[in-house]
Amino acid sequence: MAKSSKFSAVLKAVAWIGPLAVQAVRSISKNPELLDTIKEQATWLSGLRGGTGDDQLETIQVLRDQVAYLAESADDDDEARKATEWSQRLDRCERAAQILKAPGASKADRTALTKKVGALRSEIFSAFITEQAEDAEKDAVAERDPGV
Repeated sequence: MAKSSKFSAVLKAVAWIGPLAVQAVRSISKNPELLDTIKEQATWLSGLRGGTGDDQLETIQVLRDQVAYLAESADDDDEARKATEWSQRLDRCERAAQILKAPGASKADRTALTKKVGALRSEIFSAFITEQAEDAEKDAVAERDPGV
């Protein structure tokens, strides 16, 4: 697949990250080697839009993996704090998704959870893209000048 068509696919897949899309696209365009990783994650997350409990739980698991990456590569206390907060919010959403899988759960509750998970998805995925780009840049600098 040509570089421009890969970039186009990534743009379509990350369209849902809202106002942070421009920042994410800039990060990707500066680090073309990230395209495949970001495309894979974006495609996976964009395919889990359903409001079913199972879809929510799958989305939460993907987001947990991204938060774990963000926690591991946190460069400062603020990034580490955000990763901890996201993890706690994901815990709450996971508990709610488990409850809402039970018969009798209201559509309004499922819709509310879908919105919460969607907002988390946007925040976490944007931070994930940015951190991936920062880490790629650090790696590139380290390869060019191993003494840094």
